[in-house]
Amino acid sequence: MADGVLPSNKDRGYILRRLIRRMLIHSNRLHIPNAMLGDFLFNISQEYEKNYLELNNTDVILAIFNKEINAFNSTLDRGIREFDRRYPSMEAEFYEPGKKIEPFIVGQKVGRESFDLYQSYGFPIEVIKELLEERLYDFDESEFQKAILEEKEKHREISKAGSVKKFGGHGLLLDTGELKAANEEELKKVTRLHTATHMLQAALRKVLGDEVHQAGSDITAERLRFDFSFNRKLLPEELKKVEDIINNAIIKDLTVSCVELPIEEAKKTGALYFFKEKYPDKVKVYSVGDPSKAGQAFSKEFCGGPHVDRTSTIGHFKIIKEEAVSTGTRRIRATVV
Repeated sequence: MADGVLPSNKDRGYILRRLIRRMLIHSNRLHIPNAMLGDFLFNISQEYEKNYLELNNTDVILAIFNKEINAFNSTLDRGIREFDRRYPSMEAEFYEPGKKIEPFIVGQKVGRESFDLYQSYGFPIEVIKELLEERLYDFDESEFQKAILEEKEKHREISKAGSVKKFGGHGLLLDTGELKAANEEELKKVTRLHTATHMLQAALRKVLGDEVHQAGSDITAERLRFDFSFNRKLLPEELKKVEDIINNAIIKDLTVSCVELPIEEAKKTGALYFFKEKYPDKVKVYSVGDPSKAGQAFSKEFCGGPHVDRTSTIGHFKIIKEEAVSTGTRRIRATVV
């Protein structure tokens, strides 16, 4: 957390979330109060901050940790009870003549039927495995993974059906995952919005600082959606400043240019890139403004396009909404008119 990793459902944030949940599940079973966990983190931070200066923001770390605890606690107790009900441990029984004894079979296979603990109660897979094996059950991870893949496929089909319904069943002229357009008219609009998205990230970094990094985007003919790393709600005056910076650049009618470079050479240009993306050996670097002089370009990013040729064709940029996505991630919805 001191390095800027925040609990989420993707990538590094997901690993952090699993670690925290694993800690909470085991501490719950050992009857360790959550407050004691917070004290433990505080003491560790105090002990090591003289060697790791980034640990001096202990208050922020504890705030993120406690928020994650509170969010997970709502399902943790129910999940533990459900686990105990489904998979009781082996217990000694006092034998009485004539009384039926329910035998406990060691090594019972448990696979996809435990998937609900993962999906509904948020138990990490490695915790489910540990808890089952501790009680002498045999965890069938291959069957469990099949259940995960089936659930993902079901969500893909639902999403695909929704897209077909939304676009009238005629398919899309453009669908890169980030950009979606059903016809030539929509393609022109998403191209304007796509260039505006690059300018939005540049403007946010000018107003809020370099801690802002892209965390995802989605562009349709109606609007752009841009997710970025930041730890608080933006003030109205900050949003207004972002809008003004972008619209002033649009009025200046800056050129939009592209060069194709080997990826390592492209990184040396100072261009921004989405760290989650897997890039080819050669990448396109799009610049809004003159890229020939240091600091002259309004924005510079790795991108596959498409983009407008000049900013004046974008139109007037307007932020519609700013909101939280998850801890440390904000979202802006905007359009151009």
